[in-house]
Amino acid sequence: MARSETARASAREQARRMQAEQERKHKMQSLMLRLGVVVVAVALVAGLAFFVLTRDRDGGSFTQGPAPAAANEQGGFVLTSSTEIAEGDNLGEIDSENLPATQGEDGLPPGVGPREEGEPPHVVIYTDAGCPGCAAFESAYHGMLSQWLDAGQITLEYRSVSFVRPPYSARSANAFACMAEHGPEHYMSYLGAVTAERLNTTELSNDELAARAQNYGVDISDCLSDGEYRAFASYVNALAGEHGVGGTPTIFVNDEQVPGNEFIEQAAPMIEAAIAEYESEAGGAEEGAEGEAEGADAEGEDADAETPEGDDAEEEPAAEDSE
Repeated sequence: MARSETARASAREQARRMQAEQERKHKMQSLMLRLGVVVVAVALVAGLAFFVLTRDRDGGSFTQGPAPAAANEQGGFVLTSSTEIAEGDNLGEIDSENLPATQGEDGLPPGVGPREEGEPPHVVIYTDAGCPGCAAFESAYHGMLSQWLDAGQITLEYRSVSFVRPPYSARSANAFACMAEHGPEHYMSYLGAVTAERLNTTELSNDELAARAQNYGVDISDCLSDGEYRAFASYVNALAGEHGVGGTPTIFVNDEQVPGNEFIEQAAPMIEAAIAEYESEAGGAEEGAEGEAEGADAEGEDADAETPEGDDAEEEPAAEDSE
């Protein structure tokens, strides 16, 4: 009797273990199935995001397209005042998968280098409208940058990349290029205002980006909806990565990079130091020119002072001859 009870207990325990093992396998299969669904879903979403990011109005990809006339070869817009963009390189059609073979100096991106004698400091900013740090920088520095520009103390170049929030950053870069093409006098103000909004909102729709431009009396709605400069935005982004720019904001003052973790604290002192050097050089040149002018005046005065003596010397022999 005792053996029979023991056998039944053993059978029950074995059945319990088999059931537990089956439940464990079932849970594992369910987990793997769910993971598989998640992986597939992520792949689909990533593929869709890539498609949305790279497609253009003709269903192609954002790799080939026009560049704004004012853009330079690095995809930057150079400001000579807060309302003036310098003449660009007329890039025409660009291809973000066929980048120009340009090289910078000493490991710097092309177009970044020491200040040329007699030229104001050149500030290059790699910026991203989806970047909170860029928003903080524009909030803190936009007014000062405008003042330095309008005083002729610096030139300023923005290169818009799409590192932080790729779809939104790329759409915003397109909007900035649209403004550079259709309302260049408002480019800087528009870029600064849209970028600073990142402090208060996640992102702006194309309609909202168009509305911000309309505040300046500029209609870029078609340019935005058509993604006219999305290939150009891809081109600038690819160039930045090609030349070692890995974060935003990345700021250069002539050939010196502002420390990335101290850009709020260090940008102004570095720019002001560069301005002081430039103005000191310009002041020295002016003093030299004044000194040369004074020397020329002094020589002229000496010549005038000698003239009467010379005349007397010529007249005296004539008097003797008449005698």
